Amino acid sequence: MKRQRGFGYIEALVAVVLLAIAIVPALDALSNATRGAPTADRDDDLWQAVANKLSDVAGARFDDLDTAASLAGSATTASLFSDASGATPRVMIYLSRYDGDNADGDNNPFTGTDADLIWVRAAITDPPVEMTTLVTR
Repeated sequence: MKRQRGFGYIEALVAVVLLAIAIVPALDALSNATRGAPTADRDDDLWQAVANKLSDVAGARFDDLDTAASLAGSATTASLFSDASGATPRVMIYLSRYDGDNADGDNNPFTGTDADLIWVRAAITDPPVEMTTLVTR
C-alpha cells in the first residue's frame, strides 16, 4: 500500500479559498495607507518648514530677538521675524520675554520677565502646526 504525498484537491481548494478571504482586508488596508500618503507628505513639509524657521530665529542675535519681542508687545502678536505675506507656507514667529524663575509668583510665564530669556513660537495656522523654544543670551 502506497501513501499519498502532497495535497489533495479539496485541501488545495480550501487553502485557495482561505487565502482569497484573507487577502481582501489586507488589500483594503494597503489601499487606505496609500490614500493617506499625500496628506502625510504635506504634513511633513509643514513640520519641516516650522522647524527650519524656528532654528533660524533661535540662531539670531539675542539683542535682535529682544528688540523684536519689545516691538511685538505680547506673546500673541506676530513679530518682524515672521514670513512675508505671500510665502507658502507662511510661518509666523511670536516672541516674548519669559519669566523662567517665576519670581513674581503668579505662575504666568509672560509677566515678571527675566532679562536674558526669550520665548519663541513658530506656527502655521492652517493646519495648525507649532513649535516653541526658549533662547537665552
